[in-house]
Amino acid sequence: MQPRNIGLYIHEVLYNRGGTEAYTVRMAAALAELYPEAAVSFVSECHAPADYEGDAAFCALMNERYGVTFDPDRVHLKPVSDAGTAPGGTAGRLGRLLFRRRLSAGSRGFDLFFYCSRGYLTFRAKRNIAVIHFPMQPDGPESLPARFLHALRHRAFAASYDAFLPNSTFTQGYLEQYWPDIPRDKIRLLYPPIAPVPDRGLPKEKLILVCSRIDASKKLELLIDAYRSSTFLHENYRLVIAGNNASDTVDYWEKICAYTSSGDVTLYPNASWDTMADLYARAEIFWHSKGYGEDDPYMMEHFGMTTVEAMGAGCVPVVIDRGGQAEIVTEGAGFKWTTPAELLARTEELARDPALLARMSQAARQRAAYFYTDAFRDQLGGILEDAFPSGN
Repeated sequence: MQPRNIGLYIHEVLYNRGGTEAYTVRMAAALAELYPEAAVSFVSECHAPADYEGDAAFCALMNERYGVTFDPDRVHLKPVSDAGTAPGGTAGRLGRLLFRRRLSAGSRGFDLFFYCSRGYLTFRAKRNIAVIHFPMQPDGPESLPARFLHALRHRAFAASYDAFLPNSTFTQGYLEQYWPDIPRDKIRLLYPPIAPVPDRGLPKEKLILVCSRIDASKKLELLIDAYRSSTFLHENYRLVIAGNNASDTVDYWEKICAYTSSGDVTLYPNASWDTMADLYARAEIFWHSKGYGEDDPYMMEHFGMTTVEAMGAGCVPVVIDRGGQAEIVTEGAGFKWTTPAELLARTEELARDPALLARMSQAARQRAAYFYTDAFRDQLGGILEDAFPSGN
């Protein structure tokens, strides 16, 4: 297959900044390498005309945020006006329906189109692929007519895509459970693309790093409390929390600011890729806790991109043994925990044993390479060639 025009839909890429956006941006970079003659376009919402300043500004923004090297002659943003449907907008059900139809219609001109956000929209390119960060459950409303329409919508989603790409075996298991009508030969595991952290040549410091979107599901208070409860860690290590402070999580951000007002925890909101690379390079240990105390798989980490980024820089992960984290951290490349007490015990074990810390740091680097962007590009290319052989 040799597409000339490739599209990717990602929700509000101008405004949001996190793992889903990083995945999509790096997938676009991989596609640009695989198909050097193709134009690659992001299709995404634009709240106001002034927010889109042209492809050069868009590419510069993506390059700064995610460490890619987009060329505006080849990589574009096709903004779709979402007036009234944006956060705080006034559009009703009809307005949202019409907006979804505009999105779908905008995919018609593409040879190959990727749906990179959560949900079950359908698109109309020649070939369509759904990236599954985690599958929505196809539960419907109670009334018979509404259930019928709901079933039609879900059937259309399952039938509209030529391939489904879950981001972990954890996610794949739930996709097969929730959507049994999807043919198994259309489902292909594809781990997210992780950009290697540049080697800054910086020495490691007594620093524990948390990197995640700043929202309540990340259980940041749990990690702060754990850090404060360990006299040894509190006296010998700094705890740093870095991540995206999105517009829809302002209340939680303010809560975390108040929670850390004593100054013993350092916050880096909306850190650039350059700043994150510096933090990864200097940190010895990486913590992650999303999914603690949760039974709903949607509330767990479905892969864990920042965990791999940290491992690639030699941070030893001490992460919760839930969701996709469990398949990232293998024997000897870090620790997994199920209780806060175990989190502290494993962290203190590392902190008190420099030889163990050094061995696990090296093993973490080696494990991270399995998920790097080069491996992702090659795996994606193989999937596309299998699904759409050259000439088809």
